[in-house]
Amino acid sequence: MKRMWGTLALVVLAGLASGVVRADGAADLTRYDVRVTLDPTTQTLVGSERVEYYNDTGEALDEVVFCLLGNWGAEPNPYLHPALLDSQYVAGFDPTWTRIRRVTDGDGRPLDHRLEPLPPAIQTYSLDDGILVVELPATLAPGERTALDIEFETKFARALTLDTCVYRDTYVWRFGWNPIAVPGSVTVGGFVLPAADYRVELTAPAEYRVIGGADRQVERETVAGLTTYELTNDRPARSVPLVIGTDIESVSSTWNGVEIEAAYLPGGESFARLALSYVGEILAAHSERFGPFGYRRLVLIENPAPGFYGLAADGMILVGSSLVQLKDMPALGVYDRLVEYLLAHEAAHLWWGIGIGTDFDAENWISEGFAEYLSIGYFEAKYGAFEPNLLSHLGEGLIEDLVRSEYGYLNLRQHFSEAPYVDLLRLDFDEAIVQPSADVEYLNGQTVRIYNKGYLVLRALESVIGRESLQAVLVEANAAWRGRTLTVEAFRKLAEDVSGDDLAGFFDDWLYGDARVDFAVDGFDTVESESGYTTTIRLRREGAVLPVEIRATLADGSTVDRLWHAASTEGKVTVESEAPVVRVHVDPDEMLPDANRFNNHAPRRILVDHPFRLEDAPAIGRPLDAYVIDVSPVGISGGFRNDHLWSLTAVPHVEEDSTFTEFADVFESWDVVGLVAADIDRRLSFSAVATVTALDVSDGSGDLDAQFTVHTRGFTHPETGSAGTYWYPTHRLDLTVGARGPLPRPIPYVALTLGRSEVLTCYLENFLTLRAGIPGFGAPPFATLEWTGSKRFRIAPLFYLDVSASAAGSLLSELPTEFMFSLDRLHAYALPPYGRHQLYGRFEAVFPPLVRDAGYAILNLTRLEDVTASLFVQGGRTWGGCERVCETGIRIEAGGMLTFHLDGFLGTSIVFSVGYAEPLYGLDGEASPFVELGSSF
Repeated sequence: MKRMWGTLALVVLAGLASGVVRADGAADLTRYDVRVTLDPTTQTLVGSERVEYYNDTGEALDEVVFCLLGNWGAEPNPYLHPALLDSQYVAGFDPTWTRIRRVTDGDGRPLDHRLEPLPPAIQTYSLDDGILVVELPATLAPGERTALDIEFETKFARALTLDTCVYRDTYVWRFGWNPIAVPGSVTVGGFVLPAADYRVELTAPAEYRVIGGADRQVERETVAGLTTYELTNDRPARSVPLVIGTDIESVSSTWNGVEIEAAYLPGGESFARLALSYVGEILAAHSERFGPFGYRRLVLIENPAPGFYGLAADGMILVGSSLVQLKDMPALGVYDRLVEYLLAHEAAHLWWGIGIGTDFDAENWISEGFAEYLSIGYFEAKYGAFEPNLLSHLGEGLIEDLVRSEYGYLNLRQHFSEAPYVDLLRLDFDEAIVQPSADVEYLNGQTVRIYNKGYLVLRALESVIGRESLQAVLVEANAAWRGRTLTVEAFRKLAEDVSGDDLAGFFDDWLYGDARVDFAVDGFDTVESESGYTTTIRLRREGAVLPVEIRATLADGSTVDRLWHAASTEGKVTVESEAPVVRVHVDPDEMLPDANRFNNHAPRRILVDHPFRLEDAPAIGRPLDAYVIDVSPVGISGGFRNDHLWSLTAVPHVEEDSTFTEFADVFESWDVVGLVAADIDRRLSFSAVATVTALDVSDGSGDLDAQFTVHTRGFTHPETGSAGTYWYPTHRLDLTVGARGPLPRPIPYVALTLGRSEVLTCYLENFLTLRAGIPGFGAPPFATLEWTGSKRFRIAPLFYLDVSASAAGSLLSELPTEFMFSLDRLHAYALPPYGRHQLYGRFEAVFPPLVRDAGYAILNLTRLEDVTASLFVQGGRTWGGCERVCETGIRIEAGGMLTFHLDGFLGTSIVFSVGYAEPLYGLDGEASPFVELGSSF
């Protein structure tokens, strides 16, 4: 028997492919007529679909293949520790699945069918029953149709997985909740959503509101407490996304004849109205630049799952609830521009990725890179490209000033696209953008490559062929490929046809290869003549060949631009001018993905921030092309990008029990801290920290604690459940040279720390530290060995037992006081003894959260998200010394903690614990309350 899909189960990946468009332009599409009912008691959609399958393969078929995407989540990820998965689920793992009840032909006759597994090409688990193969009663010739009826049931997971789930009694599923036919035109692996004609009839309990991504949604009737909705489209669609909930409200408007509905959960109305105003502007801008909007209706909706994210599907944009609820925290409108950018990005998918289809596995650049190009271009056209543009709209106020002082420098493109790309290069996680997941060598960098680098590559393409040409390419693509699937090669050909340029080299370098580029100006020489000035600019290029713009600034403030084609690695550009050249800037409009912008200037940019700068001067922040020095009343600091930083601070030393009779006494001694830290690559970094406490500058006395550490990391490649290679920093080796003790003769030492982390697989960490004194500096020889370990045991979903322990001891008979051990982790013992040997252990039961995803606002500054309770027993013994308390017996305490998780700005988390400890065994104990910051396992 001839199988139309051949070895399709081995190459289909997600099991999806596009429809085919005939040469005359008429779309020959598979048609779906789906009728389902939501059953909240089982969290399922139950029903059937009539599939009018169109044979676009060019050959006769006797089988049709369907993908059952719901079965991707039928099994938990077996490779990760279950505690790492708990945060995704309401009460432990809950599956999604699609079950096939019956398959018949158009006349109701049963058809033979079977379920087969997907290949491990995108994920490597939950592959069983990923493909439904239906045997046809008769051979289907090319260009013919056949009708199939499939009865199925699809289950939502009780989870916070953003999609395919039910959370807070709101059901969300965007793609593939029904069986999807896989056209036989697929000859290579991919994850491509097919364009098809969809009609959906959905019935739900009357208390639920249905929101569907479709051109038309009609509420038809309510019978016996059940309401039926009809969802239809005037165009090919890749899905009919669904959101169904009991607490959904909405507001609506129209733009250019398109109905826009903004749906929200309780508390989200102001966000919905803001989103309506933004989306109208965004659709107008995108349509003007890239071609008409292809939908008659668009739904914006708050996704109940927390987070700072957006999701798109046909006719629908979902926004994470954190963005909705935190819109005005900690300052009025603080997230407005970030929200506008996110909406612009998700709306762009209705042109690219959804409107124009792509292979979401190997060629996701066409979706995410293009969405970034459209959205950042929209944002910069409105708010400027180079100045701080994310928070510059904030008004005056105490909190507003604090936000501006810490984050006011942020620029969307520079800090959210270019900076991650530069970090990707430094970590050596760069590789080809276009390739199947299974071939990815550095899975850690996948998102940065596709989104951030993908956008920068499109920006570079704009610099090569010109903005007008690229815009014409995108308009032509929208006209020719909407409702179809565009490949990277087809896009290249289209770009070549429109621009007239040969772009094979560009695509080979930047999409199929791991090219990088670094332009530099080595300096310039100016010669004066009777007619003016002749300036020769010396240039250098490392990496890929790209033309680059050179801008010379003259003494009178005017500029002269030149183009260097950079065919060789070194070159010169000559500028004739009436005034002398004072500055040269390579790539002044930052169009190219330059690995190092600091050398793009001559002279180099060195910026100094200090308290006497003008109040209206723009924040310096963290530019990617300048070295920054910050002078403050308490010290000085500096750094370049995320590569390195240093600081030196000094504040008056104040003893806890000190009193001052004269103001001058405050300045008799100082606390001085010096810091240097640098990241070299993913394997190597170093840090140096020196603290001098109570430094008396008159006699040089004080206490020193200084250390210089070289950090090295070793990586392994554990199975994570995703295809491709993930680099996990399993091994750690730190070498430290330091000194502790009173000045002027502190005790020098060396330390070697070995660490192994197995958190991904078994939530276990172990560290071993050998420390030894350096002889010849007056201190007796000493050496210590210390082991620490921690392990999390999962008792039940969200219920853990955390065990940690340490053992330490002196290897010699002498040990200086500064290196002795102390049980200072105990709360109920104010004066634990110091000694040469120590044992410590802790058992902590972490209970399921008392409050989870609460969203409780606190003075409109932040939100309380989670409250977790825990009980602990900890204790140990220190002996072999009598430096503080001579009783060296065992000390044990028990207590409890409440740990509070608060939302911080830009997705950061504030964690603190309050607790109470009661001594159980040992001397000098006293019940004590305590507070800890950042005390999460």
